[in-house]
Amino acid sequence: MSNEGTGMVGNKSYTAALLLSFFLGGFGIHRFYTGYIGLGILQLLTAGGCGIWALIDFVSICFGKYKDAQGNELADYNPQLGKIMFGVWVVLFILGVIYNISVTSAILNSAH
Repeated sequence: MSNEGTGMVGNKSYTAALLLSFFLGGFGIHRFYTGYIGLGILQLLTAGGCGIWALIDFVSICFGKYKDAQGNELADYNPQLGKIMFGVWVVLFILGVIYNISVTSAILNSAH
């Protein structure tokens, strides 16, 4: 079961890490899962580095660049799933921006 690189493949699931990062990335749960306990605590205390650190981790996992604490690649890397999850994130981000613009516009218009 080789991943995209030539390194060793660990026993931590790519799919589990990806889903944990997508849903709970701001809490650093994917870091705990992959063995980075200290960094997981730091992400937990900083809300995923104000979201930036969590986003970087999520993108790294999506495209198979994330390794576990022992330096092993995640097992069962699925590039198709990574692309789909990244696309879902992009769509949700765009919808969030549109929603916030419309709410802000409505508030500003009601103030006049």
